[in-house]
Amino acid sequence: AYSVTKGELMKKLLGLAVAAIMATVGTAQAEWPEKPIKLIVPFKAGGTSDQVGRTLQAGVQDSDSLSQPITIVNVGGHYSIGSRRVMEAAPDGHSFLLIHIALMGGEGTGALDFGWRDFEPVAGMGEFCLAPMVRKDSGIDSVEQLLAKAKAEPDTLIFGANLGAINHMAGIMLQELVPGAKFRFVQIGGGTANYTALTGAQTNATVLSGAEVVNFTLLPDGGENPEAQIKPLSYTGASRFDSLPDLPTMNELGYDMQFCIKSWVFAPKGTPAEAINGFAAALKTATGTDRYQKFIKSKGFADVFLSGDDLMKDLNATWTAIEPIAKLATKK
Repeated sequence: AYSVTKGELMKKLLGLAVAAIMATVGTAQAEWPEKPIKLIVPFKAGGTSDQVGRTLQAGVQDSDSLSQPITIVNVGGHYSIGSRRVMEAAPDGHSFLLIHIALMGGEGTGALDFGWRDFEPVAGMGEFCLAPMVRKDSGIDSVEQLLAKAKAEPDTLIFGANLGAINHMAGIMLQELVPGAKFRFVQIGGGTANYTALTGAQTNATVLSGAEVVNFTLLPDGGENPEAQIKPLSYTGASRFDSLPDLPTMNELGYDMQFCIKSWVFAPKGTPAEAINGFAAALKTATGTDRYQKFIKSKGFADVFLSGDDLMKDLNATWTAIEPIAKLATKK
């Protein structure tokens, strides 16, 4: 008959216990990512953030830097909707938010009851600047004329904005350049929505990114689109935008205004470091691809990439600068 000694039995039981523990650990520490990653863009398709997201998506695919694909999910309406969706998502490392300074503007103005510190920072990249826009038939041909009208007829020029977001903050900065100038800010949305509203004469002014100006007012060969009904007045970058070489900067026009924005990626609070660091690394690789480099060159973006401590320092510095501007929006 087959018999087992007490010592042999203990060894077998110990082996089984170790195997069970290893199996449990293996399951708990499955390699990230385990499924496709959702990158939420809280704006409609076609705007600058959407273009950035899709270029990064393609860059990750080109570089084969992730074992799972990225799915871009556009969430329309106020940007708070898509942002909240990520904030409340399970922190499993498969949901991320692509946004910009709107997250801070919304907190500063009270448009949001949450802010950037309610997320895990992942990465910051690129940097784009803006252009004040009017209709071609507005009779306004310069920033000086726009601000003069805003002063002479305060609260009559309808300025399309996404309240608390980039275009709202830029509009406030713009009107503050001339004491007494005041726009009437109305909720429209992001770049695509504001282009439509301005084209349809629902608004009198707004700001668009350099990329949006190119997309909405130029032909593929770089020539002016004769069907475009809107025009830029200036550029908020430190130097002129290569794709719009005839457009002067605000500084050139004698105004102390520079306003440029990075794209940020955030994750839900509590997302594992493995996912945060892994996604940041994949995005950094994507920004080095030919596709991404051609994209930022054509859109006039600065080639920057931040993560870790450098990103946190930049976020804190940006919040220090934008909070007082956002508070001006709450004044009557």
